[in-house]
Amino acid sequence: MTECPLRKIALISPDHRVMQINDRPVSALQLDVWVEAYRQQLAPELSIGDRLLVLLQNKVETVVVILACLRSGWVYCPVNPAHPESRILEYADRVGAQAYVSDNRFHGNALQQVGKPELLASPVSVKTDIPVDNDRIFDLIPTSGTTGVPKAVAHSLDNHLFSARGSAALIELTAEDGWLLSLPLFHVGGFSIVIRCLLAGAAILIDQQGLPLSQLLMSLPVTHSSMVNTQLQQIVVSQGMDLAETGLKYILLGGGVASASLVRRVQDRKIRVLTTYGMTEMSSQVCTGVPIFTPEGVTSGDVLPFRRVKIADDGEILVAGKPLCLGYYSQSDEKSGRVTSVADDEGWFHTGDLGEWYESQLRVLGRKDNMMISGGENIHPEEIEQALLTCKGVLQAVVVAVADEKFGQRPFAFVQMVNETVDETFTKGYLAGKIARFKIPDHIVPLPEKLPPEFSGQTLFSGIKPNRRLLQALAECHLS
Repeated sequence: MTECPLRKIALISPDHRVMQINDRPVSALQLDVWVEAYRQQLAPELSIGDRLLVLLQNKVETVVVILACLRSGWVYCPVNPAHPESRILEYADRVGAQAYVSDNRFHGNALQQVGKPELLASPVSVKTDIPVDNDRIFDLIPTSGTTGVPKAVAHSLDNHLFSARGSAALIELTAEDGWLLSLPLFHVGGFSIVIRCLLAGAAILIDQQGLPLSQLLMSLPVTHSSMVNTQLQQIVVSQGMDLAETGLKYILLGGGVASASLVRRVQDRKIRVLTTYGMTEMSSQVCTGVPIFTPEGVTSGDVLPFRRVKIADDGEILVAGKPLCLGYYSQSDEKSGRVTSVADDEGWFHTGDLGEWYESQLRVLGRKDNMMISGGENIHPEEIEQALLTCKGVLQAVVVAVADEKFGQRPFAFVQMVNETVDETFTKGYLAGKIARFKIPDHIVPLPEKLPPEFSGQTLFSGIKPNRRLLQALAECHLS
């Protein structure tokens, strides 16, 4: 057992700011009272171990739900509210949800609906610790799979605590800092921000006005921000924002391929850009660090404390350590208490990613299942994406494989431009100086803004990752 990190702050420094909602600071005591009120609200309806399906857009309400689950022994089961209702119901079956809380955008059939947090209670002094079980299942966070029902990754509080402690060894985070909650709370990247802030006493910064990221960085006391390459590119390149004018100390850049030229540009403004490699199964970060610039791009950092990484003989990245999840949860699986371990007999999780060491840092080459074979040559889409991101005006790039009669498979690229239209001839010529000619995509087309009717109900991105199977189908349609 351990003590609830929020209650610990509320006992020692009740007026300390642990959250800020746009201009409104929220003290530890105020957040604690909201959490306790919600616990009392749901106590007659839920029991220890019950799975609560959470489909809330409001991040303040969601943080309250997370902490109420921690204190009460309920299992936090977030879902992307943008998913089709049929897929959400399938996931609810997978986790065996007893109840759900939503913004009235979802109707859970036979599931019991419970109310949302009301956030009305006034601060009342607290006098005792609240012990929480740090070994039991705390949450079931869906993998960011692009097809089918996501796997439910079971974490304990200890998994998240060791993840946060390892992160803190590299990223200084104090009680005076603020981390912008820019990632969704159904994604482990967003969830981990909450845990890091609670451990450090830093403020969780939340926008409820729908303001653009560039405005938030200027108006909120943001010292730390998690971003993906596209977000950083938009504010620095598209909008010409000078990050030196903000209070930013650290940018944690994850979610896939990072542009080397963009990283260098931000570093020149004296902002610490840290590239990172992580996954849901490892409770977020595995490697993080100031990247090394290589001929192919940038590395993904050093292995953080409490983690282990090795490269298998076939190039696959294997990971282990304290943040490794309890396993995959399935209501229909009666083995090991419905939790199936993700590790092999030696404790390693096989990530499906390919990588190599570059000095002390990890360089991720791409997904094993993304790799295509074209005319007998191995091609990693991520390498092409990395090269495309160095091309002027390219905001985002996704490369997929399409069938080819002569070569078996060929790369097909979707790009999103800052302002310009896609100049396929120019871009191919540019790539000829960056990558081998056989890796240059046969087609380079705009990333679609709207999906054709036959793909309705699907999304181009699953969380922060591209839906490659959908884009592959769109590419095949383009060629037919």
